[in-house]
Amino acid sequence: MPRQRMAPGEWGKITIKKSGPGRFTASTYVRDEDGCRRQAERSGSSEEDARRALLRHLKKRTTPTAGAVVSERTSLSELFEAWIATKDGLKKQSRDEYHRTWDKHGKSQLGALRVRELSTSRAERYIATLPPSRARMLRVVLLGMFSMAVRYDVLAVNPIREVNRKTSKAVPARALTPEEFAAVRSAVQAYRDRPGMSGPKPGRLLLEFVDVMGSTGCRPNEVLGLRWSDVDLLADPPTMTSTGTALDHGKVKGQGVHRQDERKGGAPDHTVVLPKLAVEALTRLFGNATEADGPVFANRDGGWMSLANLRRSLRAALPDELRWVTPYSFRRTVATLVRDDFGPAQAQAQLSHAKLSTTEQHYLQRQTQGPDIRTTLDRFAEGK
Repeated sequence: MPRQRMAPGEWGKITIKKSGPGRFTASTYVRDEDGCRRQAERSGSSEEDARRALLRHLKKRTTPTAGAVVSERTSLSELFEAWIATKDGLKKQSRDEYHRTWDKHGKSQLGALRVRELSTSRAERYIATLPPSRARMLRVVLLGMFSMAVRYDVLAVNPIREVNRKTSKAVPARALTPEEFAAVRSAVQAYRDRPGMSGPKPGRLLLEFVDVMGSTGCRPNEVLGLRWSDVDLLADPPTMTSTGTALDHGKVKGQGVHRQDERKGGAPDHTVVLPKLAVEALTRLFGNATEADGPVFANRDGGWMSLANLRRSLRAALPDELRWVTPYSFRRTVATLVRDDFGPAQAQAQLSHAKLSTTEQHYLQRQTQGPDIRTTLDRFAEGK
């Protein structure tokens, strides 16, 4: 009777031979998942050590792939470089952010480990030591890296997928009241026009920035990325179209503030109708316009303005009771106002979100008072 053929994943008899002074080698033939029969061997300081090392290898063994970029002997530093090289469509600022995250929080701490050596529990323990924002970014990087290991059949499952997402406590969206918005504008104007200042005044365009943000709800960096060709003050009604984004210092390695000719996530251009306050602010700025493709919010050299500088000026301008206000507070305010008068779907349209859930979760101040539905409930109680 012919000998039964091994099934894929099975191995034969283990033989052990002395391979040197105090060294033993255990070997066997294994039939891999591709059907091919290959020899596998491992060494140890005793016969039992060698046998155990071979059995551990056989239980975790994956089929060798000719010319594979990733194998079970790949280190995590090598895996990162292999993974980032495949991200052809990634924006440069995202690529730089992934590199910064890995270089600071992954390379020296995890880079020497091999692919199979970073377990879910080990990854979670380390990620838990990082601040929430850095933990989230490192988890994204590791998730991408290990998805590549899964695609190369080195691992059956991605060990990072079950690592808990470290989140900071969510701060409820807060909208400015009309009185608070007026107080912000007054404080900004007083900061800009304060006496006793020599030389260029910080916050030179801060009031116009606040007025446009509070009139449109657009993203701060998209407002700073506006060109005069994106604004039509003579149309009926006047409009403004977001077509790009201003990127701050350090977003792209080696570059200062510059404009990216596309919106966040590659979203299509977004046009909003301008109310009176925004028209007045943009009309004041138009007096300094030099060219159609020049920045609407231009720095003193005529280039793109830094959001970090504007944010710093806003913090300096506001009194203590308004220190919670940030550039994104105006976006939340517009979203909440539109929701209250026109419903959440129109708020989503104004903010140009792809999903209504994004608008509701992050930008709408929660309603804490129920509607007056006495008529409906009384009718129900009366059995009608």
